[in-house]
Amino acid sequence: GQNEKLGCGFRAGASISQFNGPSETGPNGESLESWSNAKGFHIGAALSYKVTDLFGARMEFVFSQRGTIYDYKGPSYYELGRWTVNNKVIGGTRSQTLNVSNAYIDIPLMVYYKIGMFELSGGLNSALLIASTAGGSTDFEGTSSLGNPVTPFEVGLNHNYKKDKAKGASEETFEVSVDGGFPNTVPETVYAYYEFAEKDKNLYKTLDFGIVGCVSIFLNEGLFFSARYVHGLGDVDENLYDVSLKSLNPDESFIQRADKNTSRSWQFSVGFSF
Repeated sequence: GQNEKLGCGFRAGASISQFNGPSETGPNGESLESWSNAKGFHIGAALSYKVTDLFGARMEFVFSQRGTIYDYKGPSYYELGRWTVNNKVIGGTRSQTLNVSNAYIDIPLMVYYKIGMFELSGGLNSALLIASTAGGSTDFEGTSSLGNPVTPFEVGLNHNYKKDKAKGASEETFEVSVDGGFPNTVPETVYAYYEFAEKDKNLYKTLDFGIVGCVSIFLNEGLFFSARYVHGLGDVDENLYDVSLKSLNPDESFIQRADKNTSRSWQFSVGFSF
C-alpha cells in the first residue's frame, strides 16, 4: 500500500533567469547598471508521495543553470598598470558587459494539488552552487588628470569565480600612454579577482534559498508540460567584492557597496511521472 503512494519522475527543459539589485545612478539620476535575462537549461528527477489521489508532497533534485547579463554604462574610472610601480588612475566612461552563468543543484520541497488535467505546486527551494563562470568585456574612454584624452581601449573579461585567484590576468598585455609619459601595461584579459590583493571567498555564495511555484498540464497520466518560477530570497553574492564602478574614495581605494542582489528564474519543462 505504501508503494502505491510513492511515485517518481523526471523533467528537462529551458530556463531564463537574471540577478537583480539596486543600481548606481548617474549625475542626472539615471541608472548606470542593468540586468537582463540569460538563457540556460535544467534536468532533474523527482520523488513524490500521495496523501490522497489529488494531494501530495514532492522532492526533486535538479541540475539548473541560472545567471544574468550584466551591463554598466556611464561615468567610471580605470587603473592603468595595476600591480605595477607606475600605476595610474584615469577617469572617463565605461561600457561593460558580463554574461554570468552559474550551475546549481536545486532541491525543491513542494506540495501539489491536482485539478483535472492541471496540477498546482509550490514550496521552498534550496540550491547548491557547483560552478560559476562569466565572460564579457570592458570598453573605456578616458582623460588624464591634465585633461588630455587617452586612447580608447578594450579589456576582455574571463571569470571563473571558484578557481580564479587574486590579481589574476592573462600574460598578454598592451600599453596605454597618458600625457606622453611612460606607457602603462594593461592585461588583454582579466580574471575574476584581478582588482583585489587577496581572495577570501568566492564572489557567488555556495547556498541560495528561495520559494518556488509551478503549474503543470498533464496530457495523460504520465506526460506533462510545466512552467515554474523560482524566486531567490537571499543575497547571491558576497559584499566583499561588491564595489562601486562609478567612483573611488579620495585615497583611490574602492567604495564598498552592501547591495542585496537576488536571483529569479523561469523554467519551462517537459516531463514524465510514474
